[in-house]
Amino acid sequence: MPGSVKKKLTVLPQYTRAELMNHSEALFAVKAEVLAGALHEAAQQTFSIAEAQIRINQFLKAKVKE
Repeated sequence: MPGSVKKKLTVLPQYTRAELMNHSEALFAVKAEVLAGALHEAAQQTFSIAEAQIRINQFLKAKVKE
C-alpha cells in the first residue's frame, strides 16, 4: 500500500513486584524496601522498568507527612 505508514508499537517487558524487588539494587540502585514503598499504592501487579523507575523517583521526592 503506497502512502501508508506502518507504526510498530513497542511493548515494554513487564515484571512482577517480586522480580523487581529481587533485583532492585542492580536495576535502580535502591534497596528493596524503597521499591516496596514506591509500589505500595499501585493497583497493578506488573511494571516495566521505566514505570518502576518513575515511581521510585516520585517516592524519593515526596515530602514526609507529619
